[in-house]
Amino acid sequence: MSREVQFDEIGDWSEVKLDIVREYATAYSTILSRKNLAHIYVDAFAGAGQHISRTSGEWVRGSPSNALRIVPPFREYHFIDLDAAKVDYLEQIAGTRSDVNLYEGDCNRILMEQIFPTLKYESFR
Repeated sequence: MSREVQFDEIGDWSEVKLDIVREYATAYSTILSRKNLAHIYVDAFAGAGQHISRTSGEWVRGSPSNALRIVPPFREYHFIDLDAAKVDYLEQIAGTRSDVNLYEGDCNRILMEQIFPTLKYESFR
């Protein structure tokens, strides 16, 4: 059953923020990859992975879409959203990638119960 996605409309500042996060995540992933450290990307308010620009009306890649294009890639991706339709849309964006984990629900609970327990100091995660 397909649910209709309500894409968020974002303003100029949000578009700038997405550019900053993408550039920072690229640098972060590059540095940690050189050290051969496992690093993951967590977006607790992932949304649908794309937005609509209020200024131009055009599609704008959201944080999850940007993160999945970063080279070198993160070891894992964890995307959380309350909206089931947005999570379904993210599943389409992720395709068959085995390194992407999607969660529908309250990020506070999901982070504490499902994601943080997998990040052990002993394994440098």
